Amino acid sequence: MKNELYLETHTSKQNYDKTSILKVSLESLITYCVYKYCIPLDIKLYFVHTTDSSDKTLLNLQAEHIDFVHKEDICWQVASCLYPVILFDDTIITGLCAVSRHICRHRTSAQSSNEYDDGLLSFRQGCLQAPNEVSIWTKFCEVDLIKTVKELLSEEKLDEIPKSLIRFENHLNKPVKIHNIFKVARELKKENIKSKVHVDHINSSTIDINELKDEARMPKHRKWKSNKKKSEIDIPLKIEDLDLNHQFAEGPFLTLADLVLLPSYHIIVQIIGKNMFESLFPLTYKWFLKITNINEVISLELILQTIKALPLPIIKSLEIPKIEDVSLYKSDPKRHNPKRRLFTKPEDIEKALDVIEDGMELDVSNLEFEALDWKEIPDGANPAAGHLPDERVVRKSQQLENLCQAVISMAQDGNYIVDFCSGSGHLGILVAHLLPKCTIILLENKEQSLLRARDRVHKMGLTNVYFFQCNLDFFIGKFDIGIALHACGIASDLVLDKCLKSNAKFVLCPCCYGSVHATDRLVYPRSSKFKSMTIDQYLCIGHTADQTHKDHPLTVRGERCMAIIDSDRARLAEEHGYKVTLSRLKPLSCTDKNNLLVGVPS
Repeated sequence: MKNELYLETHTSKQNYDKTSILKVSLESLITYCVYKYCIPLDIKLYFVHTTDSSDKTLLNLQAEHIDFVHKEDICWQVASCLYPVILFDDTIITGLCAVSRHICRHRTSAQSSNEYDDGLLSFRQGCLQAPNEVSIWTKFCEVDLIKTVKELLSEEKLDEIPKSLIRFENHLNKPVKIHNIFKVARELKKENIKSKVHVDHINSSTIDINELKDEARMPKHRKWKSNKKKSEIDIPLKIEDLDLNHQFAEGPFLTLADLVLLPSYHIIVQIIGKNMFESLFPLTYKWFLKITNINEVISLELILQTIKALPLPIIKSLEIPKIEDVSLYKSDPKRHNPKRRLFTKPEDIEKALDVIEDGMELDVSNLEFEALDWKEIPDGANPAAGHLPDERVVRKSQQLENLCQAVISMAQDGNYIVDFCSGSGHLGILVAHLLPKCTIILLENKEQSLLRARDRVHKMGLTNVYFFQCNLDFFIGKFDIGIALHACGIASDLVLDKCLKSNAKFVLCPCCYGSVHATDRLVYPRSSKFKSMTIDQYLCIGHTADQTHKDHPLTVRGERCMAIIDSDRARLAEEHGYKVTLSRLKPLSCTDKNNLLVGVPS
């Protein structure tokens, strides 16, 4: 089984042999540090020599015994993703946090006494598991802080403290939030009280609680097993008495998050200067010193000390920007939440619909397709073989039937087809079975969903399916057809943009129109034909498009609003030279969100 890690370097093997120095990106440096800490003996590390990167903030990494591979010699799966990349049998893992988690799972290094009993991935292996689209914490570690470091490395003058550094300082000042916090706190206090009794032979009923709290902060290697028997020492604890502080980034234990953050902060401290950094961020500096003094981390410090000749910006005085004091564990306040919106008023809907002029909306065509013989479809690709209620099986089968027939009508032998936001692979696996001469990519950022799909594919014996555990952003490969069934909100637009950029055909059945919202990458309306609409009018129509429930008096209006949003998407594709049809799934009862966009480039 292949288990290979690929990092990017801008140093050729010939130059490396002369200097033992590699020019690498910050992402590659962080991943290399995680790799050296974990020592995963069954993961082979390769550096890919490339010259076509827009990253101007490369770092010098001194490394020994490096294996090189030329860009032209790597397999297409690896070449389809941004580095770092893991090739694990038939699965690709990309994205800094996901790759680092995979490395942790294969570690052979001794566990530090500062770690939780479950290791770097902490309680139930959950550290940095959530993708950055939904987790503000993963986004901070994987995107925000790295962006900050690269900006610092490229600035000639620094006038303002980066907001991300203030956010982490505030984070360390907040109460610890971990899933098993009460259990950890009770065990810490009980164990330390027992230790105190044993050592001092306590003869009085008085205990110095402040001293015990100080001892409770000392990390120790222990297992937190539930004990249903009544404890010999019963200590009632209230939440305000827990007194668990952020010794590390995620609480009382060293986790993968600390290793991911360390290289970035090593650079930041070097740029700003230790004295100024300590005065600005005392809690962060305390965390930084604690991490760097851990025996198991010293080897990483030796690696990071080789980062020399950093471009240092001129710092005269620093302004402190005002930011919202929001925990990095909470939902991003900027993240769109349609439940926070006020109920759309009828008069606002009418005003928004009045803006629609002739020629803006796409005609809804009639979808014709041949029904599948589901008796001939094997269990792994058949919803009837799962654990769904009978009614749900019928509707799911009808949805898959519609999209599969659309894909079959446009596919050619040898095509690469990507099932975006594939979940557990219902659509992509069925397409793979029906089109054995095509290569199918199941792209999903949730690890457990992809593992379920992988298990079904292997049981079916399909050899034309590959698995990509990553966000849409990390996939940069070329493909021929992009498909997505009920990709929620802006995900449908991100998939559409991927298809347009690759000049690929697309079959999209959008969902959650009320979740559409402007981002730093998406502007609404999307097409020039709809530019007469304001963003508020557009979102009003999107919110109304979700009012398509069965036997509801507003369903007709909701269906029209769905068609308006999808017409805007279709017009954007037409501006890129596509021929687009808008139709509806049959029967309409198979789903409330039953629009189908099919696009073919000219």
